[in-house]
Amino acid sequence: MKIYVNGVDLTDKTISGTVVWRRYGTFRSELSFRLEPQFSDGVSVSYGMRAYLEDDYGSIAWAGIVTGVNEVYRNESRSGITVRCKGYEAVLSHRFCGEYSTLDTNTGAIARTLFLIYLATTSQTSEGFLYNPDLFSGGVPLESYYVKGKSLAKVFDELGEADGSKWWIRENGTFFFLNGINITEAMYCVDITNTEPNRITDLMSLEISKDMSDYRNVQTVYGANGIRSESTNTIMINGMASYGGSGRYEGVMHNSLITSEGAATTAAVNILRSYSNDNVEASFLTNTYGFQLFDRVRINAPQFGLYGPTPFIITEITAKDRATGDRNLAFEYKIKAKISSEGETTFRPTEYWTETIARI
Repeated sequence: MKIYVNGVDLTDKTISGTVVWRRYGTFRSELSFRLEPQFSDGVSVSYGMRAYLEDDYGSIAWAGIVTGVNEVYRNESRSGITVRCKGYEAVLSHRFCGEYSTLDTNTGAIARTLFLIYLATTSQTSEGFLYNPDLFSGGVPLESYYVKGKSLAKVFDELGEADGSKWWIRENGTFFFLNGINITEAMYCVDITNTEPNRITDLMSLEISKDMSDYRNVQTVYGANGIRSESTNTIMINGMASYGGSGRYEGVMHNSLITSEGAATTAAVNILRSYSNDNVEASFLTNTYGFQLFDRVRINAPQFGLYGPTPFIITEITAKDRATGDRNLAFEYKIKAKISSEGETTFRPTEYWTETIARI
């Protein structure tokens, strides 16, 4: 791979072992690297510049903007320049919408309107993001909505919370506001028995963990004016009850934008869909490139009770560069994935604490 900033190839100026590339949450991502001290040939790097990783096939593997540059001098000489980047979603944290109000409109329609006003390619304030009306969910109806002086990231977050939708921007600038993410089959599987034909051949480690930090089988949503709706997964409740107790594990969300029973029910069902499955997470290390966020990766590991192979959904990818002696960058990938059902066609990721902090 190669690193480009502002259209300039900086790969040969990058210090080996300093490149870290991470995807998580709903296509949130970040990239960081250090440039050599002698980086002084007239090419500059500044926050706000576009940055991207190009893979060995000429495709864009990651894209975003530079959000920070840290330069250190020691003994009157440069010791290196650290560059920090985030995905295109960072742009929306620094774009604010003016006063906007509407009555009896769905959340998806509001999101579309604000996108066209502030972000569409036909706008004078265009950021170059691509608009496709089919990539906005219908959402749920709101009796009224008013916003003034909030970042677009915060606005889209609030609209999404009304029915559990998420928003994200892909590497090509396409904007999404949907209540589910399509699952695609991964190019490779993980197979400890070495019998699957499309297995990765350089598996370095595999770890399986189980916890109940996010687990719930009952989701309650409280809206405005005393509105309340509850969604339950009876099968999971009965399964947990077999271990003792009632088996109920509950989650609660309060959202004043929800103004009808129907909207509250939709939100409760959508949220519960993410959290009521068995909370089993797999983590593995490989040098193989090609895994994507929300791919279905199948794991065959009888030692862990995973047969079939068992389907998992990739929820996080962290890549660190490794020495190869070549000018191009090569990476070691740490893949995290959560167990899923075989027939699952859409996946609702949990929110990472970094997303919550970013909104605050």
